[in-house]
Amino acid sequence: MRAIPVRHGDRFGRLKIIAEVAKAGDHRRFKCRCDCGSSTVVHLSALRTKLTTSCGCWRKERATVHGRYRTAEYRSWAHMIARCENPKVNGYKNYGGRGIKVCKEWRESFAAFLTHVGKRPSPKYSIDRWPNNNGDYEPGNVRWATMSEQHLNSRRSRKARGLE
Repeated sequence: MRAIPVRHGDRFGRLKIIAEVAKAGDHRRFKCRCDCGSSTVVHLSALRTKLTTSCGCWRKERATVHGRYRTAEYRSWAHMIARCENPKVNGYKNYGGRGIKVCKEWRESFAAFLTHVGKRPSPKYSIDRWPNNNGDYEPGNVRWATMSEQHLNSRRSRKARGLE
């Protein structure tokens, strides 16, 4: 099998390759420096598949900075990112597969997302891209909407009404 070229200085998320270290079985491993300053050793496959993108600091930041980890707003934010970035997620073809993205500010910060959209008015509401249903998830194009509002904003409904 041909070795995948990886060089000193290559970046994978917050990690920067410092050096290749001894293999663990058949798996190539690399010592990396995280943007936060710590070092960690990571398998090449975990870097390539984006399974590992930091020393663990990013996960801690996401989970604790805002104190709203188990809220409906946090779940909406996490699912919004997943359906736009993870091809294994159900519905990806209708979001990320169509080129719809989450703006960098929101992708990197739940607190920024919450500041822009506010708390969910009630359990009857979910996140909706409006007024541009084909646009990205970004400030000015997102709202909390009921199922009936979302249906009126769907591609099928807008096409039937001659809006697309």
